[in-house]
Amino acid sequence: MGFFKTLFGGGVSDPVEEQKKQIQKEFEILKYDGIRARRMHRMDYARKCFEEAIKLQDDFETYAQLVQLLFETGDFQAALEPLDHMAKAEPHIAETFISLATVHFMLENYQEMADNAQLAIDKAPDNVQAYYLKGKAMQGLAQEDEAVNLFTKAIDLQNDFAEALLLRGQIYLRQAKLTEALADAEAEIASGKEVESGLLLRGSVKEVENQPEDAEADYRQVLELDPFNQQAYIYIGKLYLKKERYADAIGVMDDAIEMSPVFAQAYEVRAEAKRLAGDDEGAAKDATAAANLKAASEVTSEVVDPAASIKEIDILHL
Repeated sequence: MGFFKTLFGGGVSDPVEEQKKQIQKEFEILKYDGIRARRMHRMDYARKCFEEAIKLQDDFETYAQLVQLLFETGDFQAALEPLDHMAKAEPHIAETFISLATVHFMLENYQEMADNAQLAIDKAPDNVQAYYLKGKAMQGLAQEDEAVNLFTKAIDLQNDFAEALLLRGQIYLRQAKLTEALADAEAEIASGKEVESGLLLRGSVKEVENQPEDAEADYRQVLELDPFNQQAYIYIGKLYLKKERYADAIGVMDDAIEMSPVFAQAYEVRAEAKRLAGDDEGAAKDATAAANLKAASEVTSEVVDPAASIKEIDILHL
């Protein structure tokens, strides 16, 4: 029988080749099933597909799909291993090191973040995001002058880079470089990107310059753009506290709490306003409500700008 198969071209199949073909087939099924499942938001199944696929074949694209899924599901710690593998497999790709820097930022590993951002800079000296991420890492390491230098490089490469303008402006404000901080706020507003954050920054500069009416006007403009901007409510409320306008502060916080009954920081500000106005009972009630809301969730109801933490943004109002 083997003779006739050979004679008429059937041949004897190579078991090694057949096994390779089978593995390739299984890999492709797993990979593309994973891609389809991810698009359908079946994340657990997609993750299993990708993890099984890379056991069969060391495929950069599949690793990238897995990393993207881990980003989307917030499992940043798990993303480190596949990203490290990708960095070793294709060390010339700057985007891998940018992704690593981003993961380390989410994990608050600021030195590792800085190291990976620098590797991205080394491989792509014109990559704006790499300078921005290293600047954020320097902030995390309390090296603000170096952070300013890096944000400046990013802005030199892209003059309407709103996030970098915001963070540099915040540092300038903390350093009492008000002219520079105001210029960055104005540039951010003019860029048309992150306008609300730019207005909050400009208003904060105006507060330091003892121009409370102008500061309030900027905060009010934020609410015109976004009536649900919680930071603007807090900024206005605390501005009123500084000016001993306690009834006005209570009124603004009433509006904020009506907008969001779980807005813990609004209860805190209202409690302070009531205490200063002599309403100890009302203050105690609001303070308890704030504490209960914070205890109920590890995440407070404050809205945070994507470019920075609330600590970075709320310069005047901590």
